[in-house]
Amino acid sequence: MVLQQSLVSTTLWSLSAIGLPRLLSGRLSGAGGILAFHRIYQPQPHEFGSLRTSVTPCNFRYVVQTLKERGYRFLSMSGLADWLVDGESADGKVICLTFDDGFSDTYTSAFPVCREFGVPMTVYLVSGFIHRQFPMWSFGLETAIAENDSLTVRLADEPLMLNCRTLREKAAAFRNLASRLVVAAPDIVREVCQSIGSRYRVDFMTPTDRNVLTVSMIREMRDSGLVDFGAHSVHHIRLGSLEHKVALWEIEQSKRDCQDFVESEVHHFAYPYGDAAAAGPREVAMCAQLGFRTGVTTECNTLFGTDARRPLSLPRLSYSGSFQDTPLLDLLLSGTLPKLRRHWQAFRGRPLAFASTSAASVRPAYPDFGRGRRLHERTR
Repeated sequence: MVLQQSLVSTTLWSLSAIGLPRLLSGRLSGAGGILAFHRIYQPQPHEFGSLRTSVTPCNFRYVVQTLKERGYRFLSMSGLADWLVDGESADGKVICLTFDDGFSDTYTSAFPVCREFGVPMTVYLVSGFIHRQFPMWSFGLETAIAENDSLTVRLADEPLMLNCRTLREKAAAFRNLASRLVVAAPDIVREVCQSIGSRYRVDFMTPTDRNVLTVSMIREMRDSGLVDFGAHSVHHIRLGSLEHKVALWEIEQSKRDCQDFVESEVHHFAYPYGDAAAAGPREVAMCAQLGFRTGVTTECNTLFGTDARRPLSLPRLSYSGSFQDTPLLDLLLSGTLPKLRRHWQAFRGRPLAFASTSAASVRPAYPDFGRGRRLHERTR
């Protein structure tokens, strides 16, 4: 895994060094993009679930500052919905900053930066997390694996034996079990959490309480006028795997819950996992039925005028924490990585490692990526 990450990082630097973003941006950068973040946080080595999805606060500031210096027009998802409807053709690119799940560091780390620079952001809430009715299970799983040399888990009536003596084995054990839980029904996830909690004395709800937004945090961000909120399901489950009635309930109930948190209408939805299997025509039709104005997927692409025809299945650019010390921002917004990912999927049938779990540049000058690397290294 470390070798693979190193090879991808080297490839990203090489793509930038040969000037590919400059070459392709004229055709592929479109009108801008929707950046997708999860945590704005500096994870520790044992926090396996956060390593790929966390961007350091220092690097996040660098991203916002760079985009401001380039003259990007920052929009909330409500602003983007208006922009799509109006068919604006103003000079310059647009950018949306979106944050999934409702982590507390969205409030403690991302919000202060956005407030300092006066830029809007959109936060998608998993209502079961906010209500403290469903665990952010990755935190408890990290603890159980970090504190034990082996783990025995019963999943779908089959025992799963996981060796986790070394750090490498622990990371592999986390990926193994996490890959099974992301496609499991909520009741199965609860059952596994209860089983691990009982056997290994791990409380899954305590780290959830510590790492999830509170309603007071949500309302403070709302009152700033800078933060838009959207729904992200009740249990963060792959909607395409559910029966129609259950999938519709996940979307509709999360909309109701989020409206209670925010005390206003919620018009935006993020499909959990967001791939074609999770956000197909059925799910898009459900969001249309429930009155959402936008829906975001993990399809990796920049924005184009034609996206006005599909406001409920918009692409996003996932900003991966694993490669934040590379020229990732330019490679995404130039359309270089989205293009390469499409080619990779067409020929190999699977996404690149840096994919998420998804006109010319405004200014000809590209940022000092050495500076980006140094900023990252100071936070390690």
